[in-house]
Amino acid sequence: MASRERSVLVLYGSETGNAQDIAEELGRLCQRLHFKSLVEELDAAELSLLLQHQLVIFVVSTTGQGDMPHNSLLFWKRLLRKKLPPNCLCRLKFNWAARKLVRRLDQLGATTFLDAYEADEQFPDGIDGSFVRWAEELRRHLLEHYPPPPGLEPIPDDTILPARWSLGPALRNLSEKAEEVDLSPLTLGDASITPTAPNLPPPGLLPVPSGWTATLTKNERLTPQEHWQDVRLASFDIPGHPSGERVRCVPGDCLTLYPKNFPLDVQKLIDLMGWNNIADRPLDLAACGPLPRNLYAPASCTLRDLLLNNIDITAIPRRSFLKSMSYFSSDPYHRERLLEFTMPEYMDEYFDYATRARRSIIEVLDEFTSVKVPAERLVDVFPLIRGRDFSIANGGTAAIHPSQDGAAKVDLLVAMVKYRTILRKPREGLCSRYLASLVPGATLRVSYKPVLSPIHGAANSQRPLVAMATGTGVAPVRCLVHERLTHHAPAPMVIFFGNRNRAADYFFEDEWRALSEEAAKKKTELVVFTAFSRDQREKIYVQDLVRREAPRLEELIPQKAIFAVCGGSTRMADSCKRAVFDPFTENGDEVARKEMLGAITWWQEIW
Repeated sequence: MASRERSVLVLYGSETGNAQDIAEELGRLCQRLHFKSLVEELDAAELSLLLQHQLVIFVVSTTGQGDMPHNSLLFWKRLLRKKLPPNCLCRLKFNWAARKLVRRLDQLGATTFLDAYEADEQFPDGIDGSFVRWAEELRRHLLEHYPPPPGLEPIPDDTILPARWSLGPALRNLSEKAEEVDLSPLTLGDASITPTAPNLPPPGLLPVPSGWTATLTKNERLTPQEHWQDVRLASFDIPGHPSGERVRCVPGDCLTLYPKNFPLDVQKLIDLMGWNNIADRPLDLAACGPLPRNLYAPASCTLRDLLLNNIDITAIPRRSFLKSMSYFSSDPYHRERLLEFTMPEYMDEYFDYATRARRSIIEVLDEFTSVKVPAERLVDVFPLIRGRDFSIANGGTAAIHPSQDGAAKVDLLVAMVKYRTILRKPREGLCSRYLASLVPGATLRVSYKPVLSPIHGAANSQRPLVAMATGTGVAPVRCLVHERLTHHAPAPMVIFFGNRNRAADYFFEDEWRALSEEAAKKKTELVVFTAFSRDQREKIYVQDLVRREAPRLEELIPQKAIFAVCGGSTRMADSCKRAVFDPFTENGDEVARKEMLGAITWWQEIW
């Protein structure tokens, strides 16, 4: 068993990368205080690992209906095993923001060593503001209760820590081979991109564990060409595995796409960092030892391959990335300015510079030209490309159930992210740009996430459905309505859909009419209410229609209705909830009506 002396384990459950970034920063904080720190995702940790460390810090995000992130579900199951002794974690001290996990750890005898903190992206200062203050409190606590050994001072912030992940061994192999053969820099004509090559992401399938090979069959724009937003209906064919395993598309499931970078952006970064002489030489990643578990790269590849397929060079830089940049700057002013962005007192400046302006990593490096990150630090400093989750928007019986050969058809409704900020160049989402570049017949590696809190199935179809959706949030609603109509005598369905303009943004308009007719044949009702906020002088939103239809909903709530709220705004979801709850509790016995509201299902998919 490893020594528990001065060791900290930081475990994270993360969907979008925020919790992972915080966990990595906490790991570095502990390193500076001379703790031996280990940062891992929750599913990689057996319970016995927790007892091998003096302190354990848990960082977990909330997804879906208060669910655990997908990369922590296995750990959560381990924690719920009935055979676990009540005091099996009595030696463990922990800190966790998820309240239900606090209760479970407490049941197993663990004790907190510092009060938990909870952060929300909707807070005025976002997640960072809350985290920075709590991290400083953690630092003070560790210094007071777990001071460094005599003679050792905390490692100062201006001293770079050793790399956790390094490409050094693979790059050293290149240097050794250079003594045997001519490894002079390749010209563009010899490299993997040429002056005449189209600026398109590379083909090829990423080695994503438990991934599926999907073929794009449709990439159709639904909004008019002259409309400001490009919304696509993208369809994929996904064959079943020879093992018999197949994708089962049910409402709430997600398909995860893994976007790639464009060659000209990659070449710009290579130029900025001065990596041209090594960019196209084969790297043996197997020589590097442990690398990030979500680095989906073959053992043999090039630095350019990693940049094209794996490194998120267009992401908005996090504070931790700007701090890492400062260590590799040769300009004192650049170094000072980068460090300011990471300080609590300059949080507003960081927000204005990075978040509000939506600057990309490559743009920041182009501005701070004195920064030259060593190639061996690539995967230690730069963020990895994370898969993007899209709700399955399948329609029709054939789309819900796999064909006889096990193949599945998957529809996604995707809004291409493109907008302007204070910067001249339009902002564009990495996955949007990647998906827009694909043509039917293209193959890519995808993964599949089943819904954590299902609201489909025969039993649920007998409960009324009230769905409130905005924009592409209508995707899971479409899938759910189609699925309900496959069951016998489904309960009534009421859909509230909101967007900007009826002429441009009314997704599946004709389909809703056909589904209403199909519902009538099954002796049930499907009614759709629409709110197009920009079609009249006074803006009308989904929540306004929900409140207007309170008498209709009052009849459905006692039948244990399912309420589904889908879209891109927590504010919209909260407004919809008030529009349902407030009128219902005001028009009758408050205690009895609150009991009825407690029996409904409130399901949200907000991003």
